[in-house]
Amino acid sequence: MRHIYCHPLFDERKCAHRFSFQLKNAFQAAGLTLERFDYRGAGEAPGEFADVSLETLREDVASQVGGDEVCLVGLRFGASLAFDYCAGGTGPVRNLVLLEPIVDGAEYVDYLYRKQRIKDLMTSKDFAELQDKGYVNFEGYKTSIKFIEQIKNFHQVKMAREYAVENSIFIVQISKRSKFTPKIASLTKLLESSARQVFVENAEVPMFWERIPSTDYTELTGKVLGWCRA
Repeated sequence: MRHIYCHPLFDERKCAHRFSFQLKNAFQAAGLTLERFDYRGAGEAPGEFADVSLETLREDVASQVGGDEVCLVGLRFGASLAFDYCAGGTGPVRNLVLLEPIVDGAEYVDYLYRKQRIKDLMTSKDFAELQDKGYVNFEGYKTSIKFIEQIKNFHQVKMAREYAVENSIFIVQISKRSKFTPKIASLTKLLESSARQVFVENAEVPMFWERIPSTDYTELTGKVLGWCRA
């Protein structure tokens, strides 16, 4: 079975690169391969991020999966994309690993706006002209308002009510708190009625997608690898 990693978006992709690299190395040491790829307009992939939409991201995931039996491992919005791909009822995905998934897209967009507003105030930049043309700046990424609206309408709990996700699913909440958030708890409860198996755990590591940290990811990579090998 192939294992494919779905990166998060925006600066979270850059900040979490060290984690994905160490996760790849952990898989390799265990005799497995973790395939990493970039969505168009991001990382090393061709294209412009301004043209990215939920449709293009879905196409990128689908083209990477192909026709093989796979396990999708995703972080943040990458986890949400992996879930979205399976919830659509397509593809040969056998297992899902959702690391701190974005459950509520509207809440995520609000978080991105607040982060960007702080940066704008610190640098005295005004991106009103960019917004007038149908785009906004998110951490240096020219992002279409259409794509932002698509993210806002993305809600995994609602999707879990509408679709039967016939996979084994491992959800990892990344938090210093051992208690699961209401959103993670609701998502888990709904999936337990449709998925083949659902497991949820908490990993007490820093929110490494917010900044480039010198974090020991041994606990988290061990959880992911252990579940994938089971």
